[in-house]
Amino acid sequence: MNSNIEFTVNSRIEIDVDNEIYKSNIQDVSEDCISISIPVNNHKYMPLSKGEKVHVIYYDGKNVYKFSTVVVGRKIERILMIMLKKPEKVQICQRRNFVRVPLILDVLCAMFPLEKDLYHLNDQVEVFKACSVDMSGGGMKIVVDVKMKDKLKRGDIIIVTIPMENDSLTLKGKLVRISNNKDESKLTCGLSFIDMDKNSRERIIRVLFQIMRQHINKGAKED
Repeated sequence: MNSNIEFTVNSRIEIDVDNEIYKSNIQDVSEDCISISIPVNNHKYMPLSKGEKVHVIYYDGKNVYKFSTVVVGRKIERILMIMLKKPEKVQICQRRNFVRVPLILDVLCAMFPLEKDLYHLNDQVEVFKACSVDMSGGGMKIVVDVKMKDKLKRGDIIIVTIPMENDSLTLKGKLVRISNNKDESKLTCGLSFIDMDKNSRERIIRVLFQIMRQHINKGAKED
C-alpha cells in the first residue's frame, strides 16, 4: 500500500538486521524524513551509515507496519539521531486483534476484586496457577485446574503475569469463555484484554512478533 500513514514522535520503531531486532523510537518528523534514536539490542548499538538500506517495523496504536527505506544521514539535537527517508510504500501487518500465536508458558493469575471489595482485600485475593495456550493482541487462552470451576465465572476480571526472558508481562483480561478441556482435570478459559494503554498494546505486539520470528527461524533450521 502507498505510504499515507502518520509518523508520530515517541512512537516505537524497530530495525530488523539479519533477524536481530534493534529497538528505537521516533525523535523528530519532517516532510521527507523520520529521525530516530540510535537502535539498540541488548546494550549493543547499531550506528547505521548514510545510504544503508534498512527494514523497519513501526508500531502505531492498533496497527503495525513494515517497510524498507534508506538512511539519509545523521543529526544531533540533544541526542544523536539517525535520519530515515520516509517510505513510499508500507505493508500493514495486522490490525487490532493481531494474529493468534501459540504461547505455552506457566503463568500466574489473580482474581481482580470487584470495586466494592477494593477496601476489604486483606488476604482474600485469589491467586492461582495456569498455563497459557495462545495469545493475540486482543486476548489469550489459558488452562486452569478444574478445581477453579466453582470460583470462576464469565465476566470475572483476571490479572495474568507472564514470565518473559528478562522480565514479566502483566495483563488484565475479562473472562469471556469457560469450557471443558480434553483433560478432564482442566478447564480452558478465554480472556479478552481490557484497560490496555498504547504502550501495553505495543509491548504485546512486540512479544508476538518475537514469538513468530522464533517459530519461523526454528522451522527454517529444521528444513
